[in-house]
Amino acid sequence: MKHSQTKERFWTTGRLALTAFVFAVAALVISNCTSNDTANLTANTGAANANKAKVTITTQRGPQPPQQQQQSGLDIVPASVWNTEIQAVDGGTFHLSDYKDKVVVLDLWATWCGPCRAEIPHLVELNNEYAGKGVQVIGLTTESPQTDAERVRDFAKELNINYKLGWARGDVAQALMEINGRPSIPQTFVIAPGGRIVTKFIGFRNDIAVMIRAAIDKAGEKTNGD
Repeated sequence: MKHSQTKERFWTTGRLALTAFVFAVAALVISNCTSNDTANLTANTGAANANKAKVTITTQRGPQPPQQQQQSGLDIVPASVWNTEIQAVDGGTFHLSDYKDKVVVLDLWATWCGPCRAEIPHLVELNNEYAGKGVQVIGLTTESPQTDAERVRDFAKELNINYKLGWARGDVAQALMEINGRPSIPQTFVIAPGGRIVTKFIGFRNDIAVMIRAAIDKAGEKTNGD
C-alpha cells in the first residue's frame, strides 16, 4: 500500500504537465533535416557509366532557424554546378545557367525530410506569386532517380509542387552544401541573374517565405545596380 501511494505522489499534476511540455518541445525544435543513415546522393550523369557520389547528411537537432551566410569569396555558384547538366524529374535535362537572366530560388530537399515538406508549400506559393516576374523556383532532390523516382513523383503530386524539379547528383549536392559548410537540408539559395548568391538559408521556420521575398528583392536591386 505504501509503495502505491509513493507512485501516486511522484506523478503529480505538475510533473505530468512538465513531461508533456518537454515532449511537445522535442517535437518542434528540429528545423533542418537528416537521416540516421548515410544518404546516397546519386544520379545519372547522362553517360553510359553514371558517376556516383556519396555525401553524409549529419543530424542537426535543437533550435536551428534558417541561417544567412554571405561570406566573401563564396557568393558565386560554382561553375561545376551552374553549368552542369541536371536531369529533370519529369524527364529531359536543364542547366541552372539556362536561367541566367532570372532570379533563381534553388532548394535542396528530399521526400524523407520533415522540414523540407514544411517548406515546400511556401515555395509553391512563391512560385505562383512571382510567375512571369523573372523568378524561377527550382527544387533539387538529393534522392536517386534509379531508386526513388516513383516516390518523388508521387510526393510532388501530393504537395502540388508547381515548380521545376531535378535530381541533385552527389557532386552537385556536395558542392552546394560546401558553400555553407553544413551537410543538412533543406538548404535554399537565392541567386541573382548571372549566378551570384544573394542569400543562403539552412533549415526551415514559418517565416521563410518572408525571408525569401526579401532576398528576391535584394537580388533585383543588385541587378539594377550593375
